[in-house]
Amino acid sequence: MEPVAIPQSIDDPIHILLWSADEIVPFMVSMLTGMLIDQFIPGLALGLIAVKFYRRFRDNRPDGYTLHALYWLGLLPSRAQTIPNPYICRFLP
Repeated sequence: MEPVAIPQSIDDPIHILLWSADEIVPFMVSMLTGMLIDQFIPGLALGLIAVKFYRRFRDNRPDGYTLHALYWLGLLPSRAQTIPNPYICRFLP
């Protein structure tokens, strides 16, 4: 019988190597952009700096703040047919 890994808390995000799943996105985007423009090493450096700033941004705000900000900017993809305008405070029938 093999040992089973028990998570320390239920709400921890998935970790990939050193970063959580939401931290790896800026790194991968900058790395892939660096590959496309033939500047791989500067892309890696920019990715590490982006992860550092994103981590600082994320740690000073409540959970889910990034998704909330993306919704307010209208950039959050949704499976709904329409998303209500976030600037409307009252909905009239």
